[in-house]
Amino acid sequence: MRLRFWLAHANEKDYCWPMCEHRMEWSETSIATERNANLTGIAAIFMIFLSFTGIFLNAQAQTEITFTSKDKFGIPASNGTITFAANGTYTWASLENGIWNFVNLRLDNSQPLEKLEVSAQNSNVTITSYRSFNATLRGALLGYIVEGQGKQTFNLGLDPKRGEWSVIFNGVFMGEGDGWSTLPEGTLTITGATYNVTIAYYSFLDYFEVDRDSDQPLFQQHSVVIITTVALATTVILTLAIRRKNKERLGKMKS
Repeated sequence: MRLRFWLAHANEKDYCWPMCEHRMEWSETSIATERNANLTGIAAIFMIFLSFTGIFLNAQAQTEITFTSKDKFGIPASNGTITFAANGTYTWASLENGIWNFVNLRLDNSQPLEKLEVSAQNSNVTITSYRSFNATLRGALLGYIVEGQGKQTFNLGLDPKRGEWSVIFNGVFMGEGDGWSTLPEGTLTITGATYNVTIAYYSFLDYFEVDRDSDQPLFQQHSVVIITTVALATTVILTLAIRRKNKERLGKMKS
């Protein structure tokens, strides 16, 4: 009788504690296993993301198109051609409204030219060199040879309001209006050239101030840093969220 009375009034938690403890241990193990699986999955996703990032960046670096000094970029509508005296590469080029547009143009043994818009009317242009320098004096030099007495236009993507232009015909400095002129957006029009031409741009503005005004998009300037930061931030947020969720579940099961 006493045994039956004790069993009937025994505390339910005390009576089943071995089984409850076993269930709690199993639950904690299950949560830990699930958490490890989730973290492993996040790590795998992160690695895959970085792999695709590397492929994307490598693809960007491998999109350069090569050309040689024998290649001609014709302008049929204006009876003109553009050639280069050296081999080189560019990432993009197109003919629009009689103007050849080059992006990231690089001649052998020269610095890259982010933007070049060039046109020739009733003349043939051979670009021989391009140089740029960034110091106390920021500047650029472009040299070309022209055949014919037509018109040529150039836009190097430089802001004329921040610097000055000079044009040299066969070793002689020419004043603006004497065989060449400029437009507000930075396009030079040359009409008096007969053979050898040098276009010079120079500015005394602070280099870093001018560099911040680059036409290149922010993502392209800092693509590696931005992509890596986003990937790491995403991984940390997902990890913290899973840990918080598992702690809440474990707390409910213990209570």
